[in-house]
Amino acid sequence: MIENNTRLNRKAGEIRDWLLEQAIFVKDLGEVLGTFCERIVASGVPLARATTIVQLLNAASQAVGREWRSGQPVVERLYPIGTQSDRSYERSPFAEAHRTGNWVILRLADTPDNAYGIVSELKRAGYSHYVCIPLTFSNGRRRNGITFATQSPAGFSDAHMAYFQALIPALRAIMEIRASERVLNEILQTYVGGDPHKRILAGDIHRGTVTRIKSAILYCDLRRYTTLAMTMPEEDIVDLLNRYFDCVVPEIERRGGEVLKFIGDGILAIFENRDGDDRRVCDAALAATNAGLAGIASVNTYDSLPAPLEAGIALHYGDAAYGNVGSGQRLDFTVIGRDINITSRIARLNGPLQRPILMSQAFADRASVAQCALGEFEFKGVPGKHALLCPL
Repeated sequence: MIENNTRLNRKAGEIRDWLLEQAIFVKDLGEVLGTFCERIVASGVPLARATTIVQLLNAASQAVGREWRSGQPVVERLYPIGTQSDRSYERSPFAEAHRTGNWVILRLADTPDNAYGIVSELKRAGYSHYVCIPLTFSNGRRRNGITFATQSPAGFSDAHMAYFQALIPALRAIMEIRASERVLNEILQTYVGGDPHKRILAGDIHRGTVTRIKSAILYCDLRRYTTLAMTMPEEDIVDLLNRYFDCVVPEIERRGGEVLKFIGDGILAIFENRDGDDRRVCDAALAATNAGLAGIASVNTYDSLPAPLEAGIALHYGDAAYGNVGSGQRLDFTVIGRDINITSRIARLNGPLQRPILMSQAFADRASVAQCALGEFEFKGVPGKHALLCPL
């Protein structure tokens, strides 16, 4: 027994060294979990199943779970924000482990099926012993953890439990590092967009730096928003805005567009011309426009809304210029420039011209669509007259 404990202690030390010296550079936490579990099995511990859960700061998901089973690839699962995920969590051993801060250890033969939601599933799969370990990160986030399960009739021994205990600090450090990186990425992506967040993380944070990107530019504006905002409760306005955004934003993203800004009720998006095919990006922007407007019409017809939605969309082709503006330690990574201004000016004419879609000449020349010329117009603050068109 002493010899076995000594061997396990040595193996635990080897895995700790691997976690801190090699696994720390592996970006995929699923890959880390898979190799971690295989090394545990190679140490002589009868591990057959392991899962992790990590709390997220995400607009759609509250946690990410990963599951390893012997001989199978690691499976990742996101737990969406909502009552169903909350109910599943409250019926899980993780909920008790997080509340108490203690390990939850189940000898499954002696555990009633209704003790936790997962018990009957574990029994059917032939597991005999289950351990749920809470992990509190240094930032205070508590809803993290790992479980181990075995199908060995003898279960885990006291030596195995001590072995797990020895591994936990190093594993927790790796999980927190990866989780912090994911949270930072997702928060930046949520609030500034996919391409801007990559540029920020790559070090593009110096004031005055400007990057120009050839793009189809889309600006969508909710009509009568000021009137609605003055006459409706704030809760109804927020609901109305979210329903409107749900009609337009997914259609932009589905066609390769990037939403850069929500400006009150306005949506500013670009379709970057990465391959030199300006017709492709303009057609994608126009397709997203048509689909978004169709979604708004469908919501107005079939859903119960505090007020009907009506939007106007302006389309232009030119330079989207990214730049850092601000003062001191407070900067905004924003999109600026002449072509952005032109697009927003075009959007102001959707209502007066009673057209849901307006196109600049630069956009219309590149789009595969039959067109109707509406004339030339002056834009406030922009020299000259500018031709506007609409699709037929």
